Amino acid sequence: MRRISSFLRLAGVVALLTGGFHGLSAWAAECHYDVSPLPVTTGEVTRITGDGVLLEDGTSIVLPESLLPFVRLSQTVTVRGLNGLHEKKVWAVALETPKGRLCPSEHDVKKGPYPGSPAYDVIRHSGEHSE
Repeated sequence: MRRISSFLRLAGVVALLTGGFHGLSAWAAECHYDVSPLPVTTGEVTRITGDGVLLEDGTSIVLPESLLPFVRLSQTVTVRGLNGLHEKKVWAVALETPKGRLCPSEHDVKKGPYPGSPAYDVIRHSGEHSE
């Protein structure tokens, strides 16, 4: 699974550099939640990184894989997301495009254990003994 994820990340970076691979664009989706209260960050992309982009002012933008195909070098991008407390880093939750706002699709959202799921049932908390 890790190998597939690495391949998809590499494919996204290659797509960003070459301007192609539009099949990935189907992974992004319209936002189904309100991201308007989140801070807005805008800037010109100067470098593609392993997990997103770097803006001209030094701000690092961490992008979900499904949003990577929508940014290009020397392009101005606008994202909504969570700002880092001690560094110029933004974890993007939505990308503003001329056609509207895009959010990560369900392919990007990592689902962890939840009550009732098989994975949740095997979680052991410290001090808890197995039977």
